[in-house]
Amino acid sequence: MKQELKVGLTVVAALCILGAALFWVKDVRVGSKSVNILFPNVSGLEIGSPVAINGLKRGKVESMQILKSGVNTRVSLAPEVEIYANASARLIMLELMTGKKVEIDPGTPDAGPLKEGDMIQGKFVSDVPQLVGYAGEAIDTLRLLVSEMQTTLRSTNRLIGDPALQEDLKVSIKNMRIITTDLVRLSDNLRDTDLKSLIDKMDKTLTSLNQITEELRPELKGTVSEVRTTIRNADTLIVSLRTVVDRLQQDRKTLAGKILNDERFMSRLDSVITHIDSVLKLGQDDGINVRLNIF
Repeated sequence: MKQELKVGLTVVAALCILGAALFWVKDVRVGSKSVNILFPNVSGLEIGSPVAINGLKRGKVESMQILKSGVNTRVSLAPEVEIYANASARLIMLELMTGKKVEIDPGTPDAGPLKEGDMIQGKFVSDVPQLVGYAGEAIDTLRLLVSEMQTTLRSTNRLIGDPALQEDLKVSIKNMRIITTDLVRLSDNLRDTDLKSLIDKMDKTLTSLNQITEELRPELKGTVSEVRTTIRNADTLIVSLRTVVDRLQQDRKTLAGKILNDERFMSRLDSVITHIDSVLKLGQDDGINVRLNIF
């Protein structure tokens, strides 16, 4: 073999190896597939940022386009990667305080393959700077809370240091001790008392009351019946009296009717009674002289 041919073959092989190395380093893939991901925020993400499938690098970011609903991020993936309709994506930190990467969950086969033109809904995961910002807000809130607690403690100290309040607390504690002592005594008395005997007596008393009630029930029924009969008789008597009164008011011929209705008759009768009373009094005092001529 000629020397020139050997040199040429060596150069061609070197170029092939160099090209393959460049493709591998630059993540250039032949026949790669593209997928669109819609993120609400792509802070820290750049074109060329890596794309991982379940933690393994399988692509990169090709382009980003702002839409009304968010940012459409177009990524290229290795041709052997299968993406399904229920796939999801997250934008997370690549390393601490450095760039971002896209993490894709390809989904499950039962959902079917992702259709051409469909978008994967992406989520923006808070990174360290945002967490630091949240921590700063939390620290400010904590400072405000500590300040309010200090104010409350000062007010509490002033309140506790009030002599009148201290005296009231002493009185309350003393009263509580007295009440506790009384409760202890009451408990001791209850222990000393034969509760079972007391309950038995109460049960006997209730039994006796029930017996008395059963015995009195027939008599009570008879008494109630008699009371009802008396009330009916009283009603009949009242009706009769009303009838008699009505007849006396209407009948002027009888003596009772004249007494009730004739004022002149009543006046004369009163005058006669007055004269008779005068004569009787005179006879009682001086006697009555009677002259009797016979023939």
